[in-house]
Amino acid sequence: MKTGLISLLLLIPFLTGCNEENCVPCSTPTDNRIDFEMNFLEYTDNNYFIDEVYADTSSELNLFNLYYGNIPAIVLTEYYVQDIEVYKAINILSQRSILGFAYINLPPRSAASKYPDSLRYNSDPIAGEEEAGRFELLSEGRDYLFHPETGYITFLFALHDQDIVAVAYKTQGQQGNLYYGEFSTDLIHNHDTVAVLKLVKPKFLQPLYKTAWKLKMKNIYQLNPNFGEATDIDLDIYLKKVDGTETNSINNVRLLELFGFDKLAENGAPVPDGKFDNRPGFTYEHRISEIIFPVLEPFGENIPQELTDYKYNWIYDTTKTFLSLPENYFIIKGKYQPTY
Repeated sequence: MKTGLISLLLLIPFLTGCNEENCVPCSTPTDNRIDFEMNFLEYTDNNYFIDEVYADTSSELNLFNLYYGNIPAIVLTEYYVQDIEVYKAINILSQRSILGFAYINLPPRSAASKYPDSLRYNSDPIAGEEEAGRFELLSEGRDYLFHPETGYITFLFALHDQDIVAVAYKTQGQQGNLYYGEFSTDLIHNHDTVAVLKLVKPKFLQPLYKTAWKLKMKNIYQLNPNFGEATDIDLDIYLKKVDGTETNSINNVRLLELFGFDKLAENGAPVPDGKFDNRPGFTYEHRISEIIFPVLEPFGENIPQELTDYKYNWIYDTTKTFLSLPENYFIIKGKYQPTY
């Protein structure tokens, strides 16, 4: 009997997965997350500001950085978008379509005012600034996501070169509501058959169309469009040098911190901890798995001062077709858990 008991006691460490020294599991958990890697030229083409004020990077305004670059986020209520309708030009009749002229530089109006009829009939539109067509009303959540604090649209389908996008939207303003473009209800009440809209994307967008080109965002990167929502993100930024070496820090400071992605510890303390801050809605758009840099042109005019030697403005003033990697360039890579 004693012999059997002793044998059982000797077997306990093996049955429980422990050893004599530290009693730890013999097997380690596996990391089944998906790897991703992209270079800094591969920003997504799905995001557009609705107006130039939201793309402003001046120290006096910079609505985007106020929101994404601060904890807590700062929102200027006078620019908060209270209501919006998003339209895309189509070539067929639809119950949700209207005839319209869209203008990139469209002044605001009050609720009681109308746009002049001269804007409803434009026989000679300026390329890149004015577009005419039949526009179909899109559905939020199905066709696009909207970010009212910073005034930008994330499209949930691929836009083509020939696509035209226009909007009607309302803000609080400083002294009362301001309206840009006309909502579908305005047309019913005013008995107008042709709408005046705010142009967001003209057909065949190119850098030559300076205002429209500025509305196309180039600071957001999608992890993988083939999967659903990304969770449990482990992201890092590397500088790949001409000699083939990679580094994720400069002067002992992580690039992740320099680019504004590491401001908090995991417990929420306001100190960097060397890890990507998983903050849905701020560091990444979880609904479409996009990483959001807190500044516009993060590798150009707004690159961290410590990295100015590696500034590459070509990203922001050249179409992707004509872009090529420089000798030294940045890589974004890591792992994430997809939600299927």
